[in-house]
Amino acid sequence: MNSTCDPLPAQARRAEADDVVFERAYVEGLLRDRESLWHALFAQSRDGVVVLDENGKVYETNQRFADLLGYTMDEMYQLHVWDWAHGPTPEELRSMIREIGDEGHHFETRQVRKDGSLIDIELSNSRTFFRGQKLIFCICRDITARKAAERRIRYLATTDTLTGATNRGEFSRRLAEEIARAHQHGTPLGLVMFDLDHFKRINDRHGHDVGDAVLRGVMEVVCQGVRVGDVIGRWGGEEFMLLLPGSDPADALGAAERLRAGIEAQDFEPVERVTASFGVVVLAQGEGFDALVKRADVALYRAKSAGRNRVETVSGD
Repeated sequence: MNSTCDPLPAQARRAEADDVVFERAYVEGLLRDRESLWHALFAQSRDGVVVLDENGKVYETNQRFADLLGYTMDEMYQLHVWDWAHGPTPEELRSMIREIGDEGHHFETRQVRKDGSLIDIELSNSRTFFRGQKLIFCICRDITARKAAERRIRYLATTDTLTGATNRGEFSRRLAEEIARAHQHGTPLGLVMFDLDHFKRINDRHGHDVGDAVLRGVMEVVCQGVRVGDVIGRWGGEEFMLLLPGSDPADALGAAERLRAGIEAQDFEPVERVTASFGVVVLAQGEGFDALVKRADVALYRAKSAGRNRVETVSGD
C-alpha cells in the first residue's frame, strides 16, 4: 500500500503539532502565572525590596522601599545605591557589589532618606542572574524603632537618670577596661573622685528638689569642663568620679582644679554657695581597680580634712 495515500500519518502529524502547541501554551501560561505571583509577592512585601544591576543602578524596586526612602517610584528608577547608602563611597559600593556571591550577606546598616534623615535598616542581599545579566537582590527591613528602643534600654541601664552621668555599674566597667588598657600599652590614667561640700545642709535648708537641681547643675559644669573621651560617673549620693585616659599627674590635677573653680563660680540659686572637694590619683605600675579607687578616696578625705573646696592627691609610690 502506498503510504502517500494513507491518511493516518498526516493525522498523526497534525495531532503531534497540536500537542506541541498545547504544551507551549501550557508552559507559557505557567510562566505567566509564576511571574504574576512573583510580582504580587514583590509588590506586597512588608519589607523594602530593591534589585540593583552590577553598576549599582536600580533595576527594580517595590513601593515599600520607595516609601522607606521618601521617593516616588519614578524617582527610584533614576537612583544608584550610593544615593541612599550611608557611609561607603560609590567606589567602595561598586567593589562590594562585585564581591557579592550566591551566599550573599546579612547585616545592619543606615540609609539616607530623600529629606536627609537617617533610618536603621536590616539588609539581606544575594546575587542572581536574569537574562544573562548579574543582579543584586536586596531585602531591606526598617529597624529604626527597634534600634531606638535598644539605645533607650542601654541608656537606662548605664546612666544615672537624675544627672545624666554614667551610673556606678557602668563607670566601674569602663574604669576596669581603662586600667587594663593603660597597663597593656604603658599609658597614664588619671582618676578624680569629688564630693559636694556640706550637701546635706542644702537638702535640709532648701529641700530635695533644690538639692537635685544642684546635682544636675554641677554635672553641667563638669560636662563643659572635660575632654571628649573622659568619663563622668555618679559614684553615689553627691559623690562623683572622673576617668581621665592618657592624663599624667599634672594633667589630672589641672583638670580637677578647673572643675573646682568652675563649680565655686557657678550660681546655683537659691543656694548661697556650692563647692566641692577633689581627690586626684594616677594609676601606678601594677595597680588594680580596688587599690586605685581606695587611693582616690584617701585623697578626697585629705581634701575634706584640710578645709574642703580644694584638690589633694595621694602618690601611688
